[in-house]
Amino acid sequence: MPAMPITIHTDCRFYKGSMPCVFHKKEGRLCDNCVDYDPIRTRILIVKLAAIGDVLRTTSILPPLKAKYPGAEVTWITKAAAAPLLKNNPDVDRVLTVEEDYLAYLKNESFSVGICLDADQQSATIHSIARCEERLGFVADAAGKVQPANDAAREWWLMGVNDSLKKQNRKTYQQIMYEICGLPLPTVPPSLHLNGNHQSLVENLRAQSPLRNATRILGVNTGGGGRWQFKKWTLEGYIDCINLIKAQHPEVGILLLGGPEEVELNARILKAVNGKVADGGCHNSLMQFAALVQTVDVLLTSDSLAMHIGVALAKPTVVLVGPTSPWELDVFGRGGILHSGIECLSCYLSRCDKKVNCMNTLLPDYVVAKINEFLPQP
Repeated sequence: MPAMPITIHTDCRFYKGSMPCVFHKKEGRLCDNCVDYDPIRTRILIVKLAAIGDVLRTTSILPPLKAKYPGAEVTWITKAAAAPLLKNNPDVDRVLTVEEDYLAYLKNESFSVGICLDADQQSATIHSIARCEERLGFVADAAGKVQPANDAAREWWLMGVNDSLKKQNRKTYQQIMYEICGLPLPTVPPSLHLNGNHQSLVENLRAQSPLRNATRILGVNTGGGGRWQFKKWTLEGYIDCINLIKAQHPEVGILLLGGPEEVELNARILKAVNGKVADGGCHNSLMQFAALVQTVDVLLTSDSLAMHIGVALAKPTVVLVGPTSPWELDVFGRGGILHSGIECLSCYLSRCDKKVNCMNTLLPDYVVAKINEFLPQP
């Protein structure tokens, strides 16, 4: 007797290929008449490799992208360091990293839409290699030179090679990315989905004396990376800010955060404030760091990865900005973007020898006043 034919919907979002889908596993359900059959109608490739914070803030494009292309399946190529920020996002179906064999997939597959939002050679080359019916953002030509793939990408491309145009820009990063992708405004915040794996780290830290009885927590992130000297505030600025907050709000706990480059700076702050803050450490993994940001009520930070994590987690985020553009940043109504009125603001210079500069003209009273606007009522 011949075997009965079996229907397998290989175009379904839940099809795994090498194993039963979640509905068959749970209920023994077959493809025939399955109420959760979700056919993929559009395949989208996003190439966004770095920096880590930029990868996270680019997730702002995902909700309108899924709305523009109903039934879309999104593959995102990035660097391994940024991959954890995407893997729990329900709008990303697959994450590939350049450190692994992503090329095998590109050689075999084709996509309806390719989006590359990095105007660098590696990203643009990956986009050019992929088989895409439509391309948005950037590609590499036969000489390996980066070129805009569509007219809307030209403005961002020119800003990348001309500091004067960059300084004149008054559009947010998200607005520019939406224009490149042909997405409707207004922009929406980025998103980050935590899985709770680091809850014990947070609980142990909250048991420390500076946080144990705190009714509210202010996170102070000193990290700003090593590319720009004055992304970080001054040592005196951090110390005076912490002392002012504790004088005005003794019940507020303060959590000091940073990365490997801030070990010495944070040690000096901890010594100067003498037990007024809890030390979040400088050697957390990416997702441990995000879990620590999740526990604060307000975040004070530079224009850095921490800022994008705070915004993605819907935390009121107060951002101190100097050599980079404050106008490209967006906290989506939760927090503030602070900068001095110094003429050379947004210079994009990696080093500065000016005695009066963008960071030492940001005064603690000004910063604390903005923090106070967003501290929850006790």
